[in-house]
Amino acid sequence: MKFHVQSLVVTLFFFCLFASCEKDGEDIPGEVEFYLLDSYETLNETAEIDPGSVILAGDPLLVYSDLKSYNANEYFFKVTDEARETLEGMEHSVGGIAFAVTANEEVVYTAYFVPSYSSASVQWIVIDPVFWHFTLRMYVKLGYPDQFEGSVIPDLRNDERILKIFRRDRNLVE
Repeated sequence: MKFHVQSLVVTLFFFCLFASCEKDGEDIPGEVEFYLLDSYETLNETAEIDPGSVILAGDPLLVYSDLKSYNANEYFFKVTDEARETLEGMEHSVGGIAFAVTANEEVVYTAYFVPSYSSASVQWIVIDPVFWHFTLRMYVKLGYPDQFEGSVIPDLRNDERILKIFRRDRNLVE
């Protein structure tokens, strides 16, 4: 009888242990993608993009398979050679090209591709589409060339929706 009770207790212990474990990433749907914007409006004569005005282009510019990883400490996406070729093929504007980063088909934040040779100042989230080509690291910055003192740019680079997706696939560097 003592053996049966011990077996039952051990069996129940392991059942409870495994039943309570969260399945890593199982309930986290979707992917992270980059979309150019078909249309948008800015707020108060600034570069800040009004999230309510954003209309995404039909197809993503960069799909999740173009994004190898995300470094949450240094704020960069490590991308594939295909992603580099896609961005190299774009015509860049010194004033910036607006885009959105989505997670699970939901806009997380908007930003601009602003080339490093631009003399324009952009006080919003930016990625230099030119400078990173050799390292394949797309750094996401607040402001170009830098964030001005006193300017307020919401920092959504480490939004949990993005981090969860990269963490789910073990592609998040923390």
